[in-house]
Amino acid sequence: MALWPFKRQTEQKAHPAGGALMIGGGPSWSRKDKAQSYITEGYQLNVIVYRAVNEIVRAAASIQIELYNGDEAIEQHPVLDLLANPHPGATYQSWLAEMLINRMLMGEMAASADNPRQPAEIWPLLPLNIGIVPGPSGIPRQYIYEINNRKTTFDVDQITGQSDMLFVKTYNPGDYWRGQSPLMAAAIAGDTHNAGMRWNYSLLKNSARPSGLIRFKGGYPSGEMVARMREYFKAKMQGAENAGEIPMLADDAEWQSLSQTARDMDFSNTMRETAKYVAAALGVPLPLIDNDASTFNNLEQAKERLYTDTVIPIMREVLAALNNWLLPRYGDGLELRLDLDTIPALEALRERMFNRAVTAYREGLLTLQEARVLMGYEPEAEGEFKPTVGGGMFDLPADDIKALAYGLDHG
Repeated sequence: MALWPFKRQTEQKAHPAGGALMIGGGPSWSRKDKAQSYITEGYQLNVIVYRAVNEIVRAAASIQIELYNGDEAIEQHPVLDLLANPHPGATYQSWLAEMLINRMLMGEMAASADNPRQPAEIWPLLPLNIGIVPGPSGIPRQYIYEINNRKTTFDVDQITGQSDMLFVKTYNPGDYWRGQSPLMAAAIAGDTHNAGMRWNYSLLKNSARPSGLIRFKGGYPSGEMVARMREYFKAKMQGAENAGEIPMLADDAEWQSLSQTARDMDFSNTMRETAKYVAAALGVPLPLIDNDASTFNNLEQAKERLYTDTVIPIMREVLAALNNWLLPRYGDGLELRLDLDTIPALEALRERMFNRAVTAYREGLLTLQEARVLMGYEPEAEGEFKPTVGGGMFDLPADDIKALAYGLDHG
C-alpha cells in the first residue's frame, strides 16, 4: 500500500519508551475469544447492553454534521457527499452506527478508503480482524486486515502517523496498541444479568414450579425404577405445555414439593441492579433503559445527560479522527463540526443559557455586548440597532455558546 500522500517534512517524533513497546515484534491482535464474547454475550444476547448501545447510536446519528473552512460554513463539498453515501448501499447513519457499535463493544473503530487521495468510498472495518505491527517509535508500523484468509496491509507513515486505514482506539492501560472495551468494566454485571435471565427462563419452562422429591415407602428403589421415574417426570411435568399437571405415582411412592421463598425466586432486584451497572459503564442514564425507573421529568433530564455526558464527547472523537485522517486530502482549513442546535433534547439547556444571559444583563452584571457574546452573537458595531432585552430579539445560542454550555473545547 502507498504511504500517506500528504506527507509533510517535519521533525520525526518518537515515544520516549521507544522499542520497549515492541513486545515480541510481531502483530498485536485483539483477544478474539474475549472480543467475540463481548459481541455475543454482551451485545447480541444481553438486552441491557443492546438497548444502551443503540440509545447512543441513535442519538449520535441524529446530530447533524457541518463543514467549515475557518469560520465559514460550507453547504456543498465532496466531503459532505462522501459522508452522505460512504459506500454503495450505506447511508451516513448506517456507516456511523457500525463504527460506533464497534467502538462501544471493542474500544476500537476503523475504516479504509478506496484510494489514498480523495476517496469515493470509505468502508468501516471490524477491529476483530485487524492486527497491529508495532513500530520502534511508538507508532504502528503497519495495520494488517485479515478476513477469509486474505490479508491486506496498510503502511503507516512513521513521521506523521497517517495511514490509508483510520484506526481509533480508547486508552487501554493493559495494552499500548489495542483499545479497551467499555464492556470490560461491565462484564461481571452483564454475565450476572444473562445468568438471571437464563434462570428465569428455565423456571418458566418448568411452569415456574420448584423442584421436589419422590418419597418411596420401604427400601430404596432399583436403578431401573429411578430411571423410569426420571423419564416420567421429564415427559409429564417439565415444560410450559405441562403447566398444572398432577403426577400419578404408584402406591409405594409419594411426591413432595420443595418450596422456595419469594427471595429465592424473585430476581427483580438483582436484575435491576445489574442493569444499572451495565448502563453506567456505557454512559447511558438508567431511566432510558428501565421504564420502571423513568418519569416524565427525569426522562427529559436523562436524555439531556445522554447527549452532554456521552454522545457529544464520542461524536467529537469521531469528528476529530475524520478531521485528521480524511479532510487533509481536500486541502487545509477544513473542519467537521457538530450542529448542536439541531438536538431537541438540549432545548432546556439552551433555554437556561438564554435566561442566564438575560438575567445577568438586567441585573447589571453584564454589558449588552457581553450578553451578546454569551448568547453567541458578534459584538455589534457602533451605531447598530440595539434590541431591548426580553423583546424576543435574541436567538438560540450558536457556536460560541455551545462551547460554554457543554463545557467542551470549541476549537
